[in-house]
Amino acid sequence: MTTLAGRTALITGVSGAIGGELARVFGREGATVVGTYRHRRDAATEALSGIPAERRVLLQTEFGGGDSARALWAGALQAGPIDTVVVNAAAMAPTPLAGDDDEWDAGWQRSLQVNVIAASTLMREAAQAFAERGSGSIIAISSWAALQGSRIPDLGAYAASKAALRSFAQTLARAYARSGVRVYTIAPGVVDGGMGTADLDPEEVRAVAEGLVMGRHVAVSEIAELAAFLASDRCPSLTGSTIDLNGASYIR
Repeated sequence: MTTLAGRTALITGVSGAIGGELARVFGREGATVVGTYRHRRDAATEALSGIPAERRVLLQTEFGGGDSARALWAGALQAGPIDTVVVNAAAMAPTPLAGDDDEWDAGWQRSLQVNVIAASTLMREAAQAFAERGSGSIIAISSWAALQGSRIPDLGAYAASKAALRSFAQTLARAYARSGVRVYTIAPGVVDGGMGTADLDPEEVRAVAEGLVMGRHVAVSEIAELAAFLASDRCPSLTGSTIDLNGASYIR
């Protein structure tokens, strides 16, 4: 069953592991996918390659502030009305507690520009358009670090920015609940192939998995399947919720 047939989803950051799987699953479910990437065009193209040509659009964007997010929204609308926005693109810039000031400042600036300002601006643009139409969904990909702080001290800005994203999603959900706009947050734990393990060697990856309650990382397919369900309108009362996806390694 194609649960998203006839709908259009804007998914940011499709060149990465999570974004690529989001594009594939939404495409499989019948949606037209407008995918964005920053510089890895080949990976983004591959992510959308299984979707029929008439249902896929690829956009390059810097996604690093309010103006870039507004330009992205305007560009995405060239493909037609958008029904769902999945805010997935993110920066994991280090902010070493014992590092030099320049690296610290740059890490915070990058984290806030991408994970908070650009993300929130795109969500704002979408929410206003959806409210005018009376329907639409926004899905923010946050992190379990937003709920408990980062277990890696040098990723404090990343954790804080993901917490800000979650908080804004909750605010947006309240503001537009009566306008047919649904806003959800997904908070994954350590993701297989995600940014948190990208720089680790295979032995280190296995060691991280062994330290988790289920003994494995969160599969990107789980995030994508959950997002597709949330976009399907089958449980609208979940709006405003944060769905934890970490295999019981962190329970609130």
